[in-house]
Amino acid sequence: MPSPTVVVTRPAGQSRQLTEALQAAGLDVLSFPLLAIGPAADDAPLRAALARLDTFALVVFVSPNAITYALDALAGVQGASVAQWPAQVPLAVVGPASVAALAERGITPPACRVIAPAGAVANGQGADDAAPDAEALRFDSEALWARLDPAALAGKPVLIIRGNGGRDWLGDRLREAGAQVEAVEAYQRTLPEPSAMQWQAVRDNLRPGAAPHAWLITSSEAVRNLDALARQHLSPEEDAALRQVQCIAPHARIAEQALALGFPHVLRAAPGDAGLLAACLQWADAHAGPAPASMASAAIEASPPSAKAEAPPAPVPDAAVPATSTKVERVTQETTSSSATPPPTAASAASAQAAPAPGPATPAAPSAASRRSAALWALVAVLVVATAGGFWWLQQRVDHLTGELARRQQSNDALVQESRVLTRNAQETVKELQAKVGALENQVGETRDKQVALEQVYQDLMRNRDDWEIAEIQQLLTSAGQQLQLTGNVQVALAALQSADARLARADKPQYNLLRRAIARDVARMKAVPDTDLTGAAIKLDEAINQVDALPLLSSERMLERSEADARKGAAGNGASAPAAANGTGPGWFTRLWDYLREELAQVVRIRKVDDAEALLLSGDQGWFLRENVKLRLLNARLALLSRNEPVFRNDLAAAQAMISRYFDTKSRRVQGVLTLLRQAQAGAVTVQLPTMSESLGALHALKKE
Repeated sequence: MPSPTVVVTRPAGQSRQLTEALQAAGLDVLSFPLLAIGPAADDAPLRAALARLDTFALVVFVSPNAITYALDALAGVQGASVAQWPAQVPLAVVGPASVAALAERGITPPACRVIAPAGAVANGQGADDAAPDAEALRFDSEALWARLDPAALAGKPVLIIRGNGGRDWLGDRLREAGAQVEAVEAYQRTLPEPSAMQWQAVRDNLRPGAAPHAWLITSSEAVRNLDALARQHLSPEEDAALRQVQCIAPHARIAEQALALGFPHVLRAAPGDAGLLAACLQWADAHAGPAPASMASAAIEASPPSAKAEAPPAPVPDAAVPATSTKVERVTQETTSSSATPPPTAASAASAQAAPAPGPATPAAPSAASRRSAALWALVAVLVVATAGGFWWLQQRVDHLTGELARRQQSNDALVQESRVLTRNAQETVKELQAKVGALENQVGETRDKQVALEQVYQDLMRNRDDWEIAEIQQLLTSAGQQLQLTGNVQVALAALQSADARLARADKPQYNLLRRAIARDVARMKAVPDTDLTGAAIKLDEAINQVDALPLLSSERMLERSEADARKGAAGNGASAPAAANGTGPGWFTRLWDYLREELAQVVRIRKVDDAEALLLSGDQGWFLRENVKLRLLNARLALLSRNEPVFRNDLAAAQAMISRYFDTKSRRVQGVLTLLRQAQAGAVTVQLPTMSESLGALHALKKE
């Protein structure tokens, strides 16, 4: 009878020890991975967390794969060939396999504190935990949570290193306890695509009369992947037959998932490879009888120490049983080994044991022995021929499969080449379409802009007469307000208000009555503003500035006006004395000489009253600078007058008057004329509080809202 087959669904490369133990126990093994393990798509968060590893109060690894990829990344971060774990950072794992993975990396107590569920002691964690009952073993997040101290982790950072997907039960509990949990992905699980040979092996096991087989499923995700792959690659009959096959699961959650997906026959196994091996042997004994003693003992020797205590003892048969063949992992080949036949020596020994003990020699004994030997040799020949035929048939089938694979490979190569050509054409087509789409997007954008412009034009054209009138009134009122604020021109603002009122009067609509009343009040306030002749004051300042250069200073030796008057007097005297001299009636030469001497002596000694002695000490250059300063003061006063800055205007004007009164000859008619102009300009620049147009503008805004 063919040996039972166990289908191992662990990821490729992670089931060697379990496979060897199953083969040593006399079971065939078919490798059919339902999960593929690879590095995370983005390991930047993992490396960033490992760079500050010493800041975490606890680091949790959810699986051996997480340990492998995380420690490799840590070695890269540290720039070393082997990762060095900080002794002050404790670790937490969920099972003995993770403890063993840490031990392979040199992370073991007491150098590092490793927290694991109860029962992981015998598998290499430590010696301070009591070994629980084998049936009570549980290696999951719930068991690890029972070993943690949530109160000690409150408010502290905790790092959870895991794969993609999966449940976050432990992280939720830690967050509820107040810990600051950060979860990063160290690897990712994907759905592998089994080969055609592997599917053919599965179909062969599902045929009627095939040897019994069981599926060894070690994760809930593997159950879901098996369900999805079976629906895609198997016929309805094969899928229904697959769901009736025995499944072996090491956890209640996996068993519940299998039952929910339609796999009713689920056998619970103890955690670890030892528990899985014991469950497989129990299933094999139930379907194919107990395994031979030699193979069972070999399986027990090959399994971990804990498996020896968990595996049930195999009974030793009385008669020798032919050795069962095993299926080497069928990942790259599809072979089903036939039952091995015992060697001739074993058959001879069996026949010798079955033969009666030799007794007294009889005449028929030689002939009976010769017939028995001939029959035995004939049986051996038949077995040899059958074995050779079986091998020849297997060789033919392998050749046929090899040829079929070669043909399919050639067909696949042709399809790949054709796919490449089609892909290249598709890429070129996509590029052309992208260019066209870009051009269309530009055209759509231009069309949208034109549409917006047309809508604006349409809205402008669709405005009614009232809107235009209100817009014109608003423009007039705005201009009047700007004139008041910038130039203080009351007359321009008054004209704008009167023009707006005239437009509203021509419209003669009731809704404009409130606005007209407001405009009328603003017009009354404008008319009540007193007139100020700022322009006249500015002109007077300009005349005073033009006359500054001709004003006489107190420091001058001769007054310009007096010399001119004397010249005019002399001219008049000469004109009058000439006729007198001609008539012989004018003064004589002595009189004229006396007048000349008296005038000259009067110029030599002059008596004047001066309040400021510094005014007489000005030099020619200082006099020029004095005149320029007076003109600058008057120019500043003019600018302040036009900008309606009364304090600056009055200060500059007073300073200019003080300088003229101090340094210039106030008895001169020109100086007195300039001072008169300054006093007139100061009197004409009267400060007036300009009204505002807030009432009219407010009424206009209220009208627009209506």
